[in-house]
Amino acid sequence: MKLKRSTLMTETASKGVLASLLVGCMFIFTGCNSEPASFQINEAYIRAVEFKSDVTKPALREPETQLTDLQKKNVSEIMEGLFGTPDEPKLPGGVGLKGFLSLRKLKISAGPVTYTGEPDNTTGVETGLYRRHCAHCHGVSGVGHGPTAQFLNPYPRDYRMGQFKFKLTDGDGAYKKPSKADFQHLLLEGIAGTAMPSFRVLSEPERDAMIDYVIYLSIRGQMERALIDAAYLTASDSTDIPDNPDKILVRFGEEDGVGEDLEIVKELLTPIILPWANGGGGTVQRTIEEAPDEWDGDESIELGRKLFYQSKANCYSCHGQTAVGDGQNNLFDNWTLEHIGNDPENAVGAGEDGATVGIPVYFYDEQLAQIGVVSPRNIKPRNLRLGNYRGGRRPIDIYQRITGGIEGTPMPSNTKLTKAEAWALVAYVLSLPYEPASRPKTAPVFQGVGPNK
Repeated sequence: MKLKRSTLMTETASKGVLASLLVGCMFIFTGCNSEPASFQINEAYIRAVEFKSDVTKPALREPETQLTDLQKKNVSEIMEGLFGTPDEPKLPGGVGLKGFLSLRKLKISAGPVTYTGEPDNTTGVETGLYRRHCAHCHGVSGVGHGPTAQFLNPYPRDYRMGQFKFKLTDGDGAYKKPSKADFQHLLLEGIAGTAMPSFRVLSEPERDAMIDYVIYLSIRGQMERALIDAAYLTASDSTDIPDNPDKILVRFGEEDGVGEDLEIVKELLTPIILPWANGGGGTVQRTIEEAPDEWDGDESIELGRKLFYQSKANCYSCHGQTAVGDGQNNLFDNWTLEHIGNDPENAVGAGEDGATVGIPVYFYDEQLAQIGVVSPRNIKPRNLRLGNYRGGRRPIDIYQRITGGIEGTPMPSNTKLTKAEAWALVAYVLSLPYEPASRPKTAPVFQGVGPNK
């Protein structure tokens, strides 16, 4: 009995230690530690610019120009002056953000998880919403590789490129930024088939605060990328940036030249903000006309089926002959394309044939893994027979995917289809889960087949 009791006490103690560690980790992650949080410079993008990787030129050489620690520090100083820190966010003035983003909302989402108000915390206002609900997947800096990201498929979104897949804004050949209504819809509905849940349990003001913060992180990330590009121009003696003795963008601490340098920073920031703010009102969702009568009737579905296999729509080339998503397995999204080279030998993220585009293993191990970049994966076309549509299963959602495309992916916007043809494709896509994949309508019917033949 003593042995059993001792064993039980040991197991209980072990569980208690584990629970304490887990609780301690949660306290540390939510900001109860003494060290303030900080934004990390986008080392992944620095690597991408240094090695200039793309799908045709593998990164097999040392970079011609590298940023020094001083230049990276200068970029970080500029960013902190413009946008503050994860605990104390700022909004740059004079660039069109007034009336679009609210600093009050940013402060509700930013920082460690705390309550303000009554001492009993029952009537207080919760702050640190982003760190509580989002950072474990998307990271404190919005990088898309928080502590849980490695275990998720697909990976969480990296906000810093300023691209978002699912929205109802107009394409017009150049994707526009999502509207706040788009973000609100995603927070309410989540993204089916991914780890992105619905946040319907939060109040609308809380969701609004989180939306402002995500847009803030995205604008911040785009500006950081622009500064990194400008820093490389400076480092390579480009005439696009006024020359200075230290080869840095802004000469802090010097009276001469600082104003001119800051004006250049403003010139970089303004075109980033304009597509988002749109005069302070934000991006406006496109107006989609009402679907025509009988858009989901048998004739319309049959038209959609024909279009699916014709060059005008060309859906089958990616989604496959039976629409199960097996048409192409060597595709990547923009977040991965930024880093990959074309090395058919032993490539990370290569397709099953072993000869598709992928990151050379040595390059990933030496240059990317050490800075937290998750292992690259192919992006697979949707299996349309599952009835699981990440951008939403409403007919209007499918219509938008067909006519507006999916930003950051190989799914293009189709401007060749008429309104009736686009709705016919919607009808066919929505019918696919109810059509046996083992015998799609495209399969030939032979005489003598059947139970009575």
